Amino acid sequence: MTSPATLSRRKGSKPVDLVCSHSPDVLDYTLFLSGIWLACALAISLRLLGLFFIVVPVGVCLAYALLRQTVPPRLLAVYTAFCLFIALLSRYRLMPDSWQVHFLQEAVIRQIVPIVGFFAVAWGSKAYFRRRLMSGNAFFGAPVFLFLSLVVAPAVMFQQDVQYPRASGQAAILILYGALINNMVIAVFFIAGGIFLTNDWRRYGGILLLLGIALASPLAQFKVLVVTMIVILIGVPGRLMAAALATALTSAYAVGLNFIPQTFALDPNSGIRLAFISDALSSLADTYGFGIGFGKESVRWRYEFPGFEDITFLPDTRNITHARMLEILSTGIHNSFFQAILRTGVIGFILIVSAILVAFPPNRLPRGVRNHASTVFITIFLAMFVNPALESPLQIVGIAFSYGYLIALRASVPALAVELPPVEPDRTQHCACSYIGTNMDAAHPT
Repeated sequence: MTSPATLSRRKGSKPVDLVCSHSPDVLDYTLFLSGIWLACALAISLRLLGLFFIVVPVGVCLAYALLRQTVPPRLLAVYTAFCLFIALLSRYRLMPDSWQVHFLQEAVIRQIVPIVGFFAVAWGSKAYFRRRLMSGNAFFGAPVFLFLSLVVAPAVMFQQDVQYPRASGQAAILILYGALINNMVIAVFFIAGGIFLTNDWRRYGGILLLLGIALASPLAQFKVLVVTMIVILIGVPGRLMAAALATALTSAYAVGLNFIPQTFALDPNSGIRLAFISDALSSLADTYGFGIGFGKESVRWRYEFPGFEDITFLPDTRNITHARMLEILSTGIHNSFFQAILRTGVIGFILIVSAILVAFPPNRLPRGVRNHASTVFITIFLAMFVNPALESPLQIVGIAFSYGYLIALRASVPALAVELPPVEPDRTQHCACSYIGTNMDAAHPT
């Protein structure tokens, strides 16, 4: 997704050649890219890996980051270390209790693995994109990523007869095109690059593709993402849209918590999500702000709403296997921020929010790069706000991939204020990233 281009840093200065493409090396292919490609190709079928998920992609990404000698995302590292500390306390039943009634030591490990996996993949992604930004092509191999994400992944899921609530087969695959799972988050990263950083067929083709997915899939999160991208294209600053969307969703949840039965009557899906969050806040109060730790259930076994049949999420424990119980205890509350406050209390909540906010795109980026980065940030926020993203291997790889890019991008622009000239036909702005990365390499060595 790159083409030759030049850019002047200051008015009157000699243009800088932005073409300095260096192909990925053996480490890139064997450790980082292989793990990400696998996640793209399998999508929801990634669960077929089972425990092998700890090796690929988590283990290989961690090995990649260590071999690249890259500094990890600091705040995310602190949050991960704090979660490990809470997990240790949970292992010995030292965390306070709330309304939860079940505990399994094995569930502690099951619940902590996705968080550690998110950190490992994000660290590897940061190391990868630091090199890509410096080499001149942050969007290397985009056709491969898109083919795996949009063609291979749906084919694999169809072959595996992936089910979706009240839908299966072709209908389920169509719906999952609009889900912010690994393959779609990564696909949006590259499609948004074509939309915001080119001015040719890739822009218009990307817009039509995303609009088609938004219309075909009933999932509201993807519709919100596409509408937000269109508003940014019209001219509203991406950073402003990201801040406005985060504020609007948070405010809507804050108001909705006072009207849970009424919300459930209008939209059962939204109502039950608010009930989950209400329970998380109740647990926070019961534990004096410390959280319940790991190894316990996140949602109640039964929810009652006036005028409706009871909703049973968790079956009678006398009729389920030990393995099924482990899976049940790892059911998330469909909001990673409130999941953090449930498990790790106020401190954990502050740490995860800080770790995400530090990835907010800086204002000093060129406009096209800034708007693309804002779209990536919005994708991450939406995935975490409406899903248990950091609790599911089906989402953490895509989110961590995008998060690592934002961290690498921020590390590459500490003192530059570069605005690109108008884009000529058949030219692209992608190389602005490489220009920033190349010039700041001395200031921020990998």
